[in-house]
Amino acid sequence: MSTHIKPLENKQNQKYHFIPDVPDMISYQNFRNEAMDGIAGTEEAFSLFLIKKGHGTHTVDGEVKEVQNRQLHFVFSGQINQWDLGFGYEIDRIMISGKIFETFGSYLKYPFTHYMKLGNISLSAESFEKFQYEFINIGAEVKSGPEGQLTSEFRLKVIMLMLSKEIYRLHYEKRMDSACLLSKFITLVFEHFREQRTVSFYADKLSVTTNYLNILCNKHLGKTATGIISRELLAEIKQYLAASNVSIKELAILMNFSSITSFYAFFKKYTGMTPKEFQNQYTGINVLNRIPEDL
Repeated sequence: MSTHIKPLENKQNQKYHFIPDVPDMISYQNFRNEAMDGIAGTEEAFSLFLIKKGHGTHTVDGEVKEVQNRQLHFVFSGQINQWDLGFGYEIDRIMISGKIFETFGSYLKYPFTHYMKLGNISLSAESFEKFQYEFINIGAEVKSGPEGQLTSEFRLKVIMLMLSKEIYRLHYEKRMDSACLLSKFITLVFEHFREQRTVSFYADKLSVTTNYLNILCNKHLGKTATGIISRELLAEIKQYLAASNVSIKELAILMNFSSITSFYAFFKKYTGMTPKEFQNQYTGINVLNRIPEDL
């Protein structure tokens, strides 16, 4: 495939910047052992850079990303990017222009802004080999003429789907892990909130730090881990006060408070009244007073 160089003043290695002679096609380049310090410009099309070896930085729209071995970088048309790499890198590049990207861009399963924000992903050795296999074959096929171009389009679809799968594995799957961890946390709270009210107890059970558990609870549940534990405890206390004849002293012991004073302090903190004042409002039928939303 023939290409011509896009002029770029005061930059080294202008070979990096090229426009395919045919605007709607897939192009392939490889870069080996060439200094790319300061190479910069605006991408003419969507580009994928598969980095086998390389260390330095890749700046896209002003955001600096570290370059490491076995990475896949992606840059969209119109984004300004600059490479600053040392000697000895190995990079394969696929450039997808015009209507080809309009068609195959739909195989990127997440919004383009998500890919732009990430900029790159790190690959396992197994995943890297799969991407490299497709890249190398596209490189061979685009040189063989129109028939090869059609075959390379099929491989491009595979690459796009693989990219979306890797992003799910690296980012969205973590959210599923978080959901699973939080589900286990809630289950543990239901089982132990009467006896265990420290976040450290639950964090130890889940093999995470107390800080991480609090971050997850705040992010996904809108409350601290302590708030969630206290909410369950308060709901249980209210049920006893409103629907049983248990004394306040007995209830404090049942709920494992160290003293009547600490029991009163806990209850008043979240309800604004004493346990006795709350109990006097009910006849033992229903608990009408809801747990505060800001607990």
